[in-house]
Amino acid sequence: MWVNGNPSEKYGARMRMEYTESGYKLENSAFKGRNRSSFVLLNSAVGFKTITAPMVFEGCDANDVEQKKSFFEMELYGKNEIIMDDGNMYFAYLSQIGNSTRPNPQMIEVEYTLIGVKHGPLVTVQANTIYCDSTLPHTDCILTTTVGQTGSNYQMGTVTFPQVTQGEVLTVDGINKRILVDGAPAADRAEWITFPSLSPGKNIITCDDPLTVEFYPVYF
Repeated sequence: MWVNGNPSEKYGARMRMEYTESGYKLENSAFKGRNRSSFVLLNSAVGFKTITAPMVFEGCDANDVEQKKSFFEMELYGKNEIIMDDGNMYFAYLSQIGNSTRPNPQMIEVEYTLIGVKHGPLVTVQANTIYCDSTLPHTDCILTTTVGQTGSNYQMGTVTFPQVTQGEVLTVDGINKRILVDGAPAADRAEWITFPSLSPGKNIITCDDPLTVEFYPVYF
């Protein structure tokens, strides 16, 4: 197991047994008329997966193993990129630290619960027509372009810039939810209702200039 690029062995930790992964929690609402046989699905949203990781820590003595466990939990706290030994990748946050058991003074066993989303490696494409191999319905993305001509009502996907100047580098960051101009925060320069996202399959993104598109494919 790797946490933010660090192997669990760095903390004297390894999987005690196979990790488990739940399915996504789905949130649905539907309307079915009284005594009717059909229904209308009004809304469907994908929540999170739950990943359960049973870990065992080993050290030279009781103090050493306690310190290793504590440093591992410091690394795991907050939002992380998790890579399992089988290659599965997740963006996840620590939800729960289970009770510790100590088979001997140099060993601690504990179970961690993580909440997250399964994803693939970062994809970077220089094109305005993008193929996305995600299986979840929406994939957040980052759009970057250099303005070719000074003008007004410049559109980048779902975001409009009322005024732009030739040579400005515009970034619409749907992953971190930011608008940047020449690398500096510039939300006041743009108008939008939603940040851009990709659908599974072919996507055509509206922009007068060539785009660089970055995204992590996400999967059921």
